[in-house]
Amino acid sequence: MKKLCLGLLIAGAFTSGAAMAQTCTTPGTWTPDAAGTPSVSSDLCAGSDSVALYCDFLDSAGKNDAVWQVTFAAGFTATQITVTGGAAGFNPVIYMYTAACATGSGCVQSGDSGTPIPLAGTAAGSYFLAASAASSDASGACGTVTLGTNGTFPVSLQSFTVG
Repeated sequence: MKKLCLGLLIAGAFTSGAAMAQTCTTPGTWTPDAAGTPSVSSDLCAGSDSVALYCDFLDSAGKNDAVWQVTFAAGFTATQITVTGGAAGFNPVIYMYTAACATGSGCVQSGDSGTPIPLAGTAAGSYFLAASAASSDASGACGTVTLGTNGTFPVSLQSFTVG
């Protein structure tokens, strides 16, 4: 019985993390390994609209989004970030930007299911990575998105103490 309860508790912990919405208030994190795994996914239909405008001109008002905070350390190996998903009337897009999360400004790159975000020349540092419906989609357009990459963008150690 103890093993069953422990197994259910562990399973619940893994599934509850996937169900949490990634918003500007509580962005998700993503630290893929050298093979680019794991990918991250979100059901935008179950999310909220945290950012109304991306890259200072791409309107996403009325469209839910998911936001992750990613950090690129020197020596990262990933060369691109992809987004997959989509359905009738829903075309997923991704934005990587540096400004405050809810403003969506400081656009570094954007991409869609046919055009990955290239990472060549990306400076080490922290960025927001958001997925939403394309600005040309109708208000309320949503679906499940999955972000993937082909390498790592490891975080660097900021401080270390021995007590």
